[in-house]
Amino acid sequence: MITVKFQKSNNKLISFHVDGHAEYYDHKEKTVIYDDVVCGCVSNLAQVTILGTLEVLKLNPSYVAEEGNIRLDLKDLSSENIDKAQVLLETMLLGLKNLEISYGKYIKVIVEEVQ
Repeated sequence: MITVKFQKSNNKLISFHVDGHAEYYDHKEKTVIYDDVVCGCVSNLAQVTILGTLEVLKLNPSYVAEEGNIRLDLKDLSSENIDKAQVLLETMLLGLKNLEISYGKYIKVIVEEVQ
């Protein structure tokens, strides 16, 4: 299962972490199957959000983009720059929650409030 955890502070999204793969066990074949469609959608949304932050907004956040591990952390940016990134992160969150409605057994989206 893919878990996407967003952190929110003062009503602003300040980070996300995508972890895992969309997989299920095929009892007939006795093997683990990966749902490439869900993995691809989640990965694309996360990476486009990072690219938008870097290339469009010209911000310099901390990030990681590896297979099964994608992160973006805005905590060290100014309040003004965190505000600039909100449309990107809120759009990503909206897309992922929509994906979770249809593919909830492969993806879990969590938003937690932090200080």
